[in-house]
Amino acid sequence: MNVEQAQSYLLNKPEAVEGHPFGSDVKVYKVKNKMFATLSQGKDSDFYWLSLKCDPDEAVSLRDIFPSVIPGYHMNKR
Repeated sequence: MNVEQAQSYLLNKPEAVEGHPFGSDVKVYKVKNKMFATLSQGKDSDFYWLSLKCDPDEAVSLRDIFPSVIPGYHMNKR
C-alpha cells in the first residue's frame, strides 16, 4: 500500500475527516471528533509512519507476530 492508497482508505471510513492539529507534517484522521489514525513521513526517509487505534490487548498480540508493529509515538503504549 502506498501513501495515497492509505489516505484514501482512511478517508473512505464513514464520516472520516483529515486534520493537522500537530502541525502540517502529521495528518490526523478522526471520526466524530475522535482520532483513529495518524500518518506522517519519517524523518530523513521516504517511508511513512501509520498509527492506528487498536484494542490494547490485540496490539500486544500484533506486536508479538509482526516486528514492524510498534507502539505509536502519541498513542497509549499498552
